Amino acid sequence: MIHDWYCRMMLGQVLTDVWLAKGDLMQAEPEAERFLELTLATAERTWQALAWETRRRVAMARGDHHHASTCVDKALSAMEGFEVPLAGWRVHASAAALEGRRGNERAAERHRSLGRATALSLANSLVDHERLRETFLAAPPVRMIIDPR
Repeated sequence: MIHDWYCRMMLGQVLTDVWLAKGDLMQAEPEAERFLELTLATAERTWQALAWETRRRVAMARGDHHHASTCVDKALSAMEGFEVPLAGWRVHASAAALEGRRGNERAAERHRSLGRATALSLANSLVDHERLRETFLAAPPVRMIIDPR
């Protein structure tokens, strides 16, 4: 029973990702909202930040840049004062992209730098698992934050 809520958070994120990949916003939006509601009922800052970042991706898919910006702000707020590297690199990558679109290159570079450092720190923690480390570093979202060129 104790793992039920935890598994539901993982499923909420994955299902939203699947619906977004299929381009089905009618399914992605309510799934992302359920994911967010579930995480906000916990003290899990990593999952809260990931849920806000997921909502940001749904908002971007809808073309709602204002809501996407609000979601990034809430994700950053959820992480504030906590060490949440699994969410941190993703949220900073989102914030960098958002600031870049706004033309705020200084803020975008600051978020890129924080995201890059966090992703590399995670990768470096996998030195005893080289294949897993390589897989992580080869993932497109990770490659984008490490070397956006």
